[in-house]
Amino acid sequence: MLKQYRTFLTALIIILLSTIVVLIMYSYTVETSLSTVKNDIQMNNLNRLRILVNSLDYNVDQLDMLSVALNTDSKMGLLKSVDLMNNYEQDQLMLDLTDKMKLQSFTQGWNVHIDIYSVLLGKWVGSSQDRTPPPENVIEGQWILDGSQKLFSMYRKYKQYTIRVTFPKANLENLLDSAKLENNDPFFYFYDSIIIANRSSHVEELQKLISKIPLKSYNKNEGTELITINQTVYMVSYLKAETLGWYMIDYVPLDKALQPIVKTQTFFYITCVMLFLSGIVTLLFFYRKVQVPILTLLKGVRHLQKGDFSHRISKTVNSEFAILYHNFNNMTQQIEDLIENVYKEKIISREALVKQLQAQINPHFLYNCLFFINNMNRMGNEEAVSAMTQNLAEYFRYTTRINDPLTTLEKEMGVVRNYLNIQSLRISRLNTQIDIPDTMLPLPIPKLLIQPLVENSVIHGIEKKQSAGFIHISGIHNEDRVTLFVEDDGKGMEPEAIQNLLRRIEQPLDDSMGCALWNIRQRMLIQLGYGANLNITQSKYGGIRIELTWLYSSQSDS
Repeated sequence: MLKQYRTFLTALIIILLSTIVVLIMYSYTVETSLSTVKNDIQMNNLNRLRILVNSLDYNVDQLDMLSVALNTDSKMGLLKSVDLMNNYEQDQLMLDLTDKMKLQSFTQGWNVHIDIYSVLLGKWVGSSQDRTPPPENVIEGQWILDGSQKLFSMYRKYKQYTIRVTFPKANLENLLDSAKLENNDPFFYFYDSIIIANRSSHVEELQKLISKIPLKSYNKNEGTELITINQTVYMVSYLKAETLGWYMIDYVPLDKALQPIVKTQTFFYITCVMLFLSGIVTLLFFYRKVQVPILTLLKGVRHLQKGDFSHRISKTVNSEFAILYHNFNNMTQQIEDLIENVYKEKIISREALVKQLQAQINPHFLYNCLFFINNMNRMGNEEAVSAMTQNLAEYFRYTTRINDPLTTLEKEMGVVRNYLNIQSLRISRLNTQIDIPDTMLPLPIPKLLIQPLVENSVIHGIEKKQSAGFIHISGIHNEDRVTLFVEDDGKGMEPEAIQNLLRRIEQPLDDSMGCALWNIRQRMLIQLGYGANLNITQSKYGGIRIELTWLYSSQSDS
């Protein structure tokens, strides 16, 4: 079909290739620039976060070391026996420890507070107003934000005392204030907790941003995401502080950073539109000068396909297509002259062959029925003779209408059921199962297509094996493909014998083999098209399985 549009398609491909090359060049340039800028922004943001988070981790680690260093002080060991001291000695010890804690707090540069809770005294050293004991379910060494006091606290529990190190949330706010840039606005966030932002941030906007980044599902310590809020795209970078367990998040609107490249991209799109419009104008020219004459020829070909050989092209053109039109008209005239002598003769010959092949089935079946009637008459089985005679009459009423070689699957299965009823009278062990969907019953098939297969199963399979007696007929209809199966539990055949039989039925018919399978295959090829096929395999029941397959579309077109 595409060969008919070769000239037009060649011109179209040239234009498309030219446009695609330009598109690829511009796309590569723009995408490379965007990718480079985005990567630079991402790396810069992550590097800034690493510097800030490393500084935070360093300070928090130093605070953690305060509690460890304080525990090594010699006066801390006196807390284990403070209950044995008198009041003066206890007060002196408390003052010494308080001075020690204040001295270590002032050396860190952060606003830090250290307290010691004595189990024996039941109070905090360094915080006279707080008499609440440390929580029991807190994880040692983990920093916890106290929402009411806005403090971060860390506890280290020992046998007779607990050391608590605290620092205010304002320390982190000061860090964020110093890290804020023109387009960047970093903040701290913890799962299901409050946001710690710099003092000029809008918390409502940060809440919208957080809702777009499910950090729990990411389960990553650092990364970058593109988030869209109110049609504005933000590049969001996040990094987890290992000491606090909080995420430090920074975001920047990409529109401002990528504005120069976006202008280039807009110019690129305008250029592409202009190239496309010029291509359309070129295509219209080729369509009028090339495609329209080709379509005129295609219209004439379609008339020929429909059998209208009287069609002629009367359109006048001043191009090479005038020669094609003249040759087309001569060709149709010659076909019209030959069609009645050749084509009609071929149709008549084909119909005669179909009737001849179908008629070959009838004597084969008639001989078997007559032998059966004769045997039943000798045995005095009048019921079987009557049933056979009645079914034989129905069978010949069905087959003698040879003017129409096709029937429906439903009518064909009626003849099969009559045959099986006859054989069940003769063979008591015969059982059958028919699984054909109702949707397949209206399908047209050649007459006497299935009954000979069932007859072969009875004669060559079940009768030759005393323990056999089951025939299964089934069908499948998948879109345009139809498949029928006839299988039994009879004597069966060896794989080599099956292959020999398949090769023989593909050869011309001779006196050395039966005609049933050969006849069925020939009628399928003639009436169902060359997509039809007959295959023989071993059945899962132990006998032979015959498979008939054809395309329903080929059947409809024939």
